[in-house]
Amino acid sequence: MILARDIMTTDVVVVHPEDPVGDVVKLFLEKGITCAVVVDQKGKLQGIVTDGDIMAAIRQRRPVYVDLFNSVFVLEDTSDLNAKIKTLTFRPVKEIMTRKVITANEEATIAEVAGLMTDHRIKQVPITSQDRLVGLVRRHDIVQAVARNTP
Repeated sequence: MILARDIMTTDVVVVHPEDPVGDVVKLFLEKGITCAVVVDQKGKLQGIVTDGDIMAAIRQRRPVYVDLFNSVFVLEDTSDLNAKIKTLTFRPVKEIMTRKVITANEEATIAEVAGLMTDHRIKQVPITSQDRLVGLVRRHDIVQAVARNTP
C-alpha cells in the first residue's frame, strides 16, 4: 500500500501571509511551480496560493452602479487591466490565498489523497502533522507512483 509519505514532496515552497503577490508570482516563474503553501512564522499552515488564485484576483470585477431615472443599472468595471495587475502585485498573499485548505496526513493512502483531489477538484494536497506542513502531494506525484507500480 502506497502512503502519502512515500510519494510526497518534502521540499515544499512556502510563503508567508504578508508576502506581496508580485514576489510569489516571481517565485512561481523561477521555480516552475503553480502553487505555494502559506505558513505563519511558526510553520503552521495558513492557506495555499495557486496560479488559479492569482487568476481569480485579476479577474475580479467591481460593478459600477448607475442610478438613472430612478432605475439602477449595473455596468461592467472598465478599469485598466494593467493598473489592476500592478495593484495586485503589492497586495499581501493573505488577501487572495485559499484559506480552507484540504489536507491529509502522512498515513493517508494514495487512493485517499487521489479521492480528495477528485472530490474537491484540486491539484495538490498539503500533508500535515499536528497542523505543521511536512510535505505536498501533487497530481504528478500520484501519476508517477502509478507508473512505477505498473507492470
